[in-house]
Amino acid sequence: MKLKYNNQTIDLFSKELFPETPKKVVVSLSGGLDSSSLTYLIATHFPDIEIYPFHSRDVDGPLDTECALNVHKFLQNYSSQVKDLTIFDVNTSDPVWLKKAQEELDSPKGKINGVPKWRNVRGGSKALQNRHARWTMHNRHNTVVAMAMSMNPPVEDMKRLGFYDVAERKRDPGRSNEKQLDRGTYMPYLYVDKKFVAGVYKEHNLMEELYPMTKSCAWGPESGNTNYPEPCTRCFWCNEKEWAFANNLL
Repeated sequence: MKLKYNNQTIDLFSKELFPETPKKVVVSLSGGLDSSSLTYLIATHFPDIEIYPFHSRDVDGPLDTECALNVHKFLQNYSSQVKDLTIFDVNTSDPVWLKKAQEELDSPKGKINGVPKWRNVRGGSKALQNRHARWTMHNRHNTVVAMAMSMNPPVEDMKRLGFYDVAERKRDPGRSNEKQLDRGTYMPYLYVDKKFVAGVYKEHNLMEELYPMTKSCAWGPESGNTNYPEPCTRCFWCNEKEWAFANNLL
């Protein structure tokens, strides 16, 4: 199904990738804007699909989990097809996962177009633990895991607004080497940016209720965010959100 918001289009569960529409899908529900909007779109446009959400609870990010729980409650009230939330515990400082992340960073697959795939080893630790959670859910429900990873804003916009250097290079337009559907993971937002997501919230009248439940800022008190639990306004996620939503908040 082709869906267009802010002049960007996705083909959700396209016939090319899904000759038969799946009867159920796993969704990674972070508590952020992207995953919340994707779950909402699936529930809206594919009301017969059973949705099994999961969340990775980071010991360094308790507010993320609080947001995910609130978003999940909203979505369950919206659609009975949204099932109970499965929560996995994640610790980015776990020495076992830190070692695995460093090993991957040091390997040939640790770089994308010559750039490290993660900004630091702790980010890699979290990514690997999230990957483990996805595979657990994929095997448990024997279906695809939908992730709402979107594309970065245009490079010229990030440079002009001063947040290019804190962005993940793999998400730059044209830089991702990932596929929309690969080994059980489905990423329908891979070729659209957050202005698409902003369009979902605006056109479905979600700005007053769902939008305030979400969280984008990646910096907690351990990262020097003296505004916590308010957004730091400095990290990539804060800048990307401001870039995408500014005109929609007027």
